[in-house]
Amino acid sequence: MFPRTISVTCRDAGLRLGAIAFFSIVVIASSPSHAQNTCSATGVMAGENFAVSHCAAAVYPDQRSVTIWFNESPITKDETDNFQLSAYADSVSNGTQRTMLLVGFCPGGGESAAVADAVKSIDLGLNHAKSPLASAQWAIKAPRDFKIESMSGDIKPGGRLSGRITGSRSSDGRPYTWDLAFDVTLPMREAAAGLSCRK
Repeated sequence: MFPRTISVTCRDAGLRLGAIAFFSIVVIASSPSHAQNTCSATGVMAGENFAVSHCAAAVYPDQRSVTIWFNESPITKDETDNFQLSAYADSVSNGTQRTMLLVGFCPGGGESAAVADAVKSIDLGLNHAKSPLASAQWAIKAPRDFKIESMSGDIKPGGRLSGRITGSRSSDGRPYTWDLAFDVTLPMREAAAGLSCRK
């Protein structure tokens, strides 16, 4: 009986340890520092279609502003680190143009809680790999140029921000449209620059 008792006890202990290890993995995977960003950006740049699904975020806590970089290809760790610090990404990578958007805005209008109605303007930069002449940089206004379909979250290092922005305008008779959806964790690292927001 004694060996059998030991065997059962060890098995139960193993099951408990396995359950603890599994629970720990689940907790770590769901923690903010391990949460994955999800995003999509589709539309038209000067008549050229685009669709990108990779992104990185930067937060400027002094002004409670956020910049999101939407990119056609996966963003490397070094690129992410640089973007989190500078809130800027180059439209050329290794000598090649890339399709991307840079979207800077004040999700809470200068306050810490994101509110759709608080977003009055956006700094929007666009670049298309197949048509560099389609690139544009604008300060666009609501509701003329864009609409905030949804917006929620906390504008602080480590906060979560989600939303959807749609809009359109023309430039030199060429059409531009965008449909941006994102659910991102803002980095703990604070950007050294960003959009100024009125408080």
